[in-house]
Amino acid sequence: MDGMNDITDDICKLRIISMFRENVKGKKVDTNTQNTKHCGKEGHWLEQQMGIQHNSRNEPDIDGYEMKKESSKTTLGDFSATEYAFSKNRTTINEMNHWTTDVSMTRSTFIRYFGNPNSQKNNRYSWSGSCVPRFGSWNSCGQILSVSAHDDIVIQYSFDKDTRETKHSIPEIFRSNTIVIAFWKADILKRRIETKFNQKGFFICKKNEDVYDKICFGKPFNYDYFIESIKNKRIIFDSGMYEGNRRNYSQFRGSSFWDELIVEEYL
Repeated sequence: MDGMNDITDDICKLRIISMFRENVKGKKVDTNTQNTKHCGKEGHWLEQQMGIQHNSRNEPDIDGYEMKKESSKTTLGDFSATEYAFSKNRTTINEMNHWTTDVSMTRSTFIRYFGNPNSQKNNRYSWSGSCVPRFGSWNSCGQILSVSAHDDIVIQYSFDKDTRETKHSIPEIFRSNTIVIAFWKADILKRRIETKFNQKGFFICKKNEDVYDKICFGKPFNYDYFIESIKNKRIIFDSGMYEGNRRNYSQFRGSSFWDELIVEEYL
């Protein structure tokens, strides 16, 4: 299928399409050489096929384009908050909550206060699943995600709105008022989003069952579009933080969000 636009002047895009056709198209995903304990092993396989060296740098993967793997909830990125309630440098949250530096919380107690135990993991606590808030509505764990007037992303907790039996382990100091437990400063998150996605855009390698069969290109987007998509719930916050792992897994994901941005498709 030909693209919607003339790409003869975009050598970088032609190179990406050529790499896809030569190294990915028609292939069944083979993750036997990947670390079987790593949940992103298919993504690593695809990176190898496309000549991308796996790294954690906040920049596009190839020539100004960010690569994404098709899934039910494709990840924009793992963007740790500027501050959590357990952060050592907690200036903004202290101001919002009227806390002094005497108010303390460890990462482990944060997960136990605001997360849930997993019976399938020996009751290991995690801040994931049902306790993770969505935009604009309080969940059963007393948490809500909102956007400030300055486009910061804020997660709040209310003891009164928390319906869990385990909430009674939370100390009195965190019960009396609605408190901020995570905060993404707009200018920091804006820089991360726009560095990755507001250059040439992105491409997604798509499969038919287990076989990759086409590559799609999406237009770039800025932080304003990201925030708009948070508000209309095309992008969700999907935390995977859990006890025993130092990574915060503060991921933002979208599903139909990506398809709405696609402008070109090549077989």
